[in-house]
Amino acid sequence: MNATPRRILVTGASSGIGLATARQLAATGHEVVMVSRETSRGTQALSSVAADATGPGPSFLPADLSSQASIRDLSVRLHDRFSSVDALVNNAGTAATRRELTVDGIELTFATNHLAPFLLTHLLLDLLHGGRVVGTTSESHAGRLDFDNLQGERGYNFFSAYSRSKLANILFTYELARRLAGTAITANCFTPGPSATNFGRGTGGAMGLMSAAVRLIGGSPQRGARIAVRLATSPELDGASGLYFFHGKPARSKAITYDPVIAARLWAVSEELTNPGRQITQPSKEAIK
Repeated sequence: MNATPRRILVTGASSGIGLATARQLAATGHEVVMVSRETSRGTQALSSVAADATGPGPSFLPADLSSQASIRDLSVRLHDRFSSVDALVNNAGTAATRRELTVDGIELTFATNHLAPFLLTHLLLDLLHGGRVVGTTSESHAGRLDFDNLQGERGYNFFSAYSRSKLANILFTYELARRLAGTAITANCFTPGPSATNFGRGTGGAMGLMSAAVRLIGGSPQRGARIAVRLATSPELDGASGLYFFHGKPARSKAITYDPVIAARLWAVSEELTNPGRQITQPSKEAIK
């Protein structure tokens, strides 16, 4: 059964799983709004996606998701251009080899991988109506969260920073689903598994070696993209929310991700760091399960 054509926003859409997701969506008749940081790569990716499109032509909007001003500008452009978005695929991500701060003074990996989807989702809720929020995470998400070292303040390691941000993605997904319970908007996340993409290519050091190994043993970006497409469009998942998908099926994430107290605390910290404006109501204790 084919899904009704939808308008779907994909971040990190110029390469890897994001590009593969955009191509698969366009090939099945969906309208794709592509977001990535680099305009030149983005326009090249747009051409390749347009060549695959069987429905409305795709569009491209450049935005640096490490910058909150850029995210807010992206939201303004989206609101000016569209009256609705059926799904938001928060796919963009990074892993900094050393501790770097963004223009907002926030550690780069945490800012790009967690705070960017947190803020963008808040800003686009009024466009989503009965839509879906889909997050790309990792099975390598951390099993604990040190709120005194969220941004690597007391010690930075690229893999710890990355796995911490992926844990934050899952906590955000579950908390968002709780807060949106009773509405038509759903929130789910998935791990594509090790994928042979350019993520981490050319970085050198331990990260460079790890990314090279993943390219050797990892699956194709198309495999991970198929999961993203399913979560964004499949009628079988209408109403499904607060789920983590592994190997394309609902699975259990690490125990910490189910702690609503930790999730609410991370949410509060994220609000302080982004000041999203739109508040998503804290669910009642009865609604937390």
